[in-house]
Amino acid sequence: MYASFFSSTSQRLAALKKTRVDFAVRVLLGQALEKLRINPHTTYLTTASEENLSSVTLFDETLACVEKQSCPTYTQGTNEIFNKRYSFAPEDRVKALDLIAFEKIVLGIVSSLVEKPAMDLSWPGLKSVTPKDMEAVLKTYLPGLDLNDIHVTGFATDERGGRTIASSQTLADHLLGHFGNNDIPYHAEGDHQAVNLVPFSSEEMHRHPLLTAGHLNDLLIKILPRFLV
Repeated sequence: MYASFFSSTSQRLAALKKTRVDFAVRVLLGQALEKLRINPHTTYLTTASEENLSSVTLFDETLACVEKQSCPTYTQGTNEIFNKRYSFAPEDRVKALDLIAFEKIVLGIVSSLVEKPAMDLSWPGLKSVTPKDMEAVLKTYLPGLDLNDIHVTGFATDERGGRTIASSQTLADHLLGHFGNNDIPYHAEGDHQAVNLVPFSSEEMHRHPLLTAGHLNDLLIKILPRFLV
């Protein structure tokens, strides 16, 4: 595997706090939920009251707590975690994550990002980046690797439950596409994304021998400050 970009978790957190708050939350929340195989963008915290029923993704809930610099207190029965929005049906409840565990995760993320030196909670834009500029930066941080052999391939589930290839781009094109939309991608470990040597492949033999999704996140932590407005 490729060498780590950071020598310690504290060094990584300090660098992460120099990026952008939406990306920082994606990274910290993603690493907390990946082992539970929970996607924070498709899993919902639903709150029921006599007057209202609200339902937000776990990502949006966590980001809101960080931006308000407040720690949540959830109530069993009033708040629950579901895999369907606006559902309060028992069969849709997420069994792998309970309210207490999620509350602790959010508390940890809020504390990590707002404790001094606190993260800037504004949302700076991303500079316009040319392909030449992107390739130069990637070559600096990925010395010895051929950028033409690094492909970020995304997978989707078809109507029969099978896995299909949804997208496949070189790392440079992948990042340029996201940055052009003022988006900072988070790369999750799992079945829906892979870093491959060749494009449009789902074969294990074509996985990149040195780079994983985690490496791409750490790479972004390193390079993002130079691209922020």
